[in-house]
Amino acid sequence: MKKFLAILSLSILLAAGQASACPFCYGAKDGKSAQHMAVAIWFLFGAVMSVIGGIGAVGFKIWRHGRMPLEPHQEINEEDLNKYDE
Repeated sequence: MKKFLAILSLSILLAAGQASACPFCYGAKDGKSAQHMAVAIWFLFGAVMSVIGGIGAVGFKIWRHGRMPLEPHQEINEEDLNKYDE
């Protein structure tokens, strides 16, 4: 049984190189389909990073805006609250 498991694990490790190649890259590494796939991957990576960057920019704007002091016309003074103390 140990011999069978050793042979099985060795064959799986040796076949991992072939299994990791995509169907486009496996056939022709310098073909046009591989280049097009690389461009598509970089485009999708850029799209995802732009969405994440936009979320980060909005979060930064909200954080920065939350730290700003209130304008004088937005502040509530004690004299404004005196009429509710009755």
